[in-house]
Amino acid sequence: MVSLVCATPAAAQRPSIFRGVVIADSPLGVRVVSVEEASQAQLADLRPDDIIVRVRDVDIRSIDEFAVVSSALRGRAVAVPVLIFRNGTPRELTLHLYSYPLLQAWGLQVVPDHEIRFAEARVGLDYWSRLGRGFEEAGKPAEALDAYLNGLHNVPTDTATALQVSRLFIALSRQRLADGSLADGIADLRQALQVLERLFDHPLTGEQLRQVRSQLRETLQGLRQARLPA
Repeated sequence: MVSLVCATPAAAQRPSIFRGVVIADSPLGVRVVSVEEASQAQLADLRPDDIIVRVRDVDIRSIDEFAVVSSALRGRAVAVPVLIFRNGTPRELTLHLYSYPLLQAWGLQVVPDHEIRFAEARVGLDYWSRLGRGFEEAGKPAEALDAYLNGLHNVPTDTATALQVSRLFIALSRQRLADGSLADGIADLRQALQVLERLFDHPLTGEQLRQVRSQLRETLQGLRQARLPA
């Protein structure tokens, strides 16, 4: 789902940023014993034998302090800076719940749905795409965007889904601009442009190129609308 840094029922279902990390006491901070393969922590480059000494702005001196901070962050933060010592050298990592496939392929900071996982990526894409179409038919563009983003998380190279994502970002931006939500509207336009720009790194059909041009025109219209005085 699109990331929100607040405590909500949905946020409470998110896994801990430190999920899959096993720690032990250390004379300085806490020592990382192991990191689950393909976990968010491992993807953020947290490694065994790293010494965690600070999480966000809280110094960590014991397992108890680490547990308190980790529990407090669950459902309330999607990204935190973590200061570690590795081989005696300090370095700062950012642990987050964002989808690495979406971050790497499209530059989008999106927290995917953690409740439903699929053994086959294409099955996941099909499921979320059907859900997205259903939300659109029900007139719920924000929920539709959320679903298509989850689908793209499963298959980040799917240009058809990326086009749906950019189109919905544009639709939401124009809706928000019309409602007077200038900051949110412009933010959505930027997301749309980011996706559209990266689409040119992929092979596109003639029809998809026409869709890109159409969406770029809509984006330009949205930007002109954003410049109008309230």
